[in-house]
Amino acid sequence: MKVDLRAELDFLNRNVEEMIDLCQHATESGLWTSQEATLHTARLESLREKLNTDFRELLDLHERAERYRK
Repeated sequence: MKVDLRAELDFLNRNVEEMIDLCQHATESGLWTSQEATLHTARLESLREKLNTDFRELLDLHERAERYRK
């Protein structure tokens, strides 16, 4: 399970990076203003931070549960 959670976290982080790249491309192509891209990028970074925190807490809980099982 620990490996699965880490893999899932890596996957989510890569997806956020791709979405941030899309924001940059949307700005470069003139679809969004710089302010719009900055707003969306900040939201994505905030989401990533929350997800990373939640996954780390989940991994910690899983590790503690494993210690009690032994």
